[in-house]
Amino acid sequence: MRLQLTGKKVLVTGGASGIGLACALAFLDEGADVAVIDRAQGPKGAFGVRADVTDDSQLSTAVTKAVGHLGGLDVVVGCAGISGPVGTPLVDTPADAIAAVLAVNVTGQLLLAKHTYPHMADGGAYVLLASDSAFVSAPGMVPYCASKGAVVSLTKALAVEFTRARVNCVCPSIVDTPMARADLGDAAIDEADFPVQTADEVAQQVLFLASARSRAINGQAVLADFGYSARSGFPA
Repeated sequence: MRLQLTGKKVLVTGGASGIGLACALAFLDEGADVAVIDRAQGPKGAFGVRADVTDDSQLSTAVTKAVGHLGGLDVVVGCAGISGPVGTPLVDTPADAIAAVLAVNVTGQLLLAKHTYPHMADGGAYVLLASDSAFVSAPGMVPYCASKGAVVSLTKALAVEFTRARVNCVCPSIVDTPMARADLGDAAIDEADFPVQTADEVAQQVLFLASARSRAINGQAVLADFGYSARSGFPA
């Protein structure tokens, strides 16, 4: 399928690693002009700006630099995110750890939307990274689940308010990324008894939602979990 992304002006946050890096590389491969905002250096071929997405002033300046380089915006992809303490009961989770997860995963997306929309072209597209954890949960993941649920609600709210652009989010299940391996361990990924996605697979979902091929899709959370959430927990 031709996604017609050649020459599109794309901004990706969290584009130095994991899903964000895969997205940046996939857009570059499609012939798009890509800028990356991250605290680390982005991939070769992309215009890189270092900034913390939770800092309003830093992010505003970074967006201005990226837009100045690109000459505008057609697509914005919000990939910056953290998992926080995994496997820690909420009652044992420090308040600053909870705040950090919400700051990056929720406030970071809000600020990204705030600072990029004035530069967004008519008919542009936002794709935010949420998670299947917005719909299902596991013990020790309360702050993360809450943050990703907020991204799903944010997606719908932005789709209503941002009339010049479509806004959707992707909600993958476990993805093989450096962050997932750090949280779960290599064995949990390599020897999993359930399917694990690659970052490249998620990037292809993002590209579709960013393209005109999905122009009728707006305000939606695309759940990509191999159908696991559709299964009843009751014995059949």
